[in-house]
Amino acid sequence: MRPAHRVPLEDVRTIVLGMAVLGLPLALTLLTIKAPMHADGANDSPYGYTVSLLIFLVPVLAIGFKHITGPAHPANKRGLIGAAAAIAVLGFLLDLFFGYEFFSFTNPGATIGVRLPAFDVATLHWMPAYLPIEEFGFYILGGLFLVTLYMWFDQRWLFAYTADEYGDRARAKEKLIELSPSAILLWALLVVAGFLYKKYTAEPGTEGFPGYFVFLMTLGLLPTFLCVKGIAEFVNWRAFACSSLVMILLSIVWEASLGVPFDWWNYRHEHMIGISVRAWGDLPLEAVLLWIMSAWLSLIAFEFFRAYAHMNRRPTRALFGHRAGDATHPGAGPAA
Repeated sequence: MRPAHRVPLEDVRTIVLGMAVLGLPLALTLLTIKAPMHADGANDSPYGYTVSLLIFLVPVLAIGFKHITGPAHPANKRGLIGAAAAIAVLGFLLDLFFGYEFFSFTNPGATIGVRLPAFDVATLHWMPAYLPIEEFGFYILGGLFLVTLYMWFDQRWLFAYTADEYGDRARAKEKLIELSPSAILLWALLVVAGFLYKKYTAEPGTEGFPGYFVFLMTLGLLPTFLCVKGIAEFVNWRAFACSSLVMILLSIVWEASLGVPFDWWNYRHEHMIGISVRAWGDLPLEAVLLWIMSAWLSLIAFEFFRAYAHMNRRPTRALFGHRAGDATHPGAGPAA
């Protein structure tokens, strides 16, 4: 039900503000393009990757800052910080330990020139000055962007629960970790399918281990399957659908139309499963999966940390429930 104090004019203002928050940084990013893609000679997109991070920074400042500093429930703030930190850490691990194997960065003019080392799995040595610092800015800002976007849809546009209703549901929840055999089976089938596709369809010169796909499936998707059953009732699925759609549309412009075609970053196809989108500069399937899985991971992580903050229990009891015979178990009698 719409709150009585909201009026259609406020909705119109919100839509216009949202278009400005997303459109302005996109326009500034497009202005960095000085020549057609793959043009010879001068740099075709000076500082393009650096400026493009405004696509995530501006919405975070416009939306996320209010959530962090405003009068929102403390559990919401903990959920935002916890989820964004989890996404950033996962991204850091990906780049630092596998970035040298999976990615290439051949357009130094698109960045400010500060680069960090990356680990070479083949030689077990660190390769100096390989990863643009913009990569780490993206993981931090991208996580904050996804979580704040979902929070905004959830709390300002597509309401699901009031804070009190959410808290009551969370405190009544026995545990957050509930294994879903069907989800685990789905994960296993996806991994096997990726291996088989790579093994039997790889084109000459692209043979190898589908490492990026395995990373996404194992560290990006599998952990969410361990708790999705326990937190599904807290999820605002309409808000998730809208935030995912925004992320996919932004990614088509940011990565498929700019990042990969102008070589701000690119992919080593021998470490991909071999499915690419030709129209987007041979963008591998893994990149598209990352867009979807990032939105999914941010949703699961946010609701997990938010529900945990509302439960106000010791970690083991919040995650795994009460032990048999525990006097504090619901329905248990007083301790002897």
